[in-house]
Amino acid sequence: MATQIKPGSKVVVKVVKAPTNQGAKKSLVRLLSKDPAAQREMKRQAAIRKRLYNPQPRGGRTYGGHVVKQQPVHGELGESGTIVASLDVLRDLASVDRFVEVKPA
Repeated sequence: MATQIKPGSKVVVKVVKAPTNQGAKKSLVRLLSKDPAAQREMKRQAAIRKRLYNPQPRGGRTYGGHVVKQQPVHGELGESGTIVASLDVLRDLASVDRFVEVKPA
């Protein structure tokens, strides 16, 4: 299905099967993170992390614990997102085509 999609068009990607390897899961997270809603959530979380970062002097050096980034998408069964099908996205979709369902938006 990914071969029939023209570059630059919008597509809806839905995970229909759990990924069987770590590389496929990372690719799915990378693809679903391009969804505008996921990007807004990442931006919101980044602002919270930045606001909560308060370094203090400790032992003559500036010390501050950083809050670990939480991914808004996990690449699990049932997750979906609307993304623009650029050439890199089409390449990633081809590598994980057995785990996703791709439809034009």
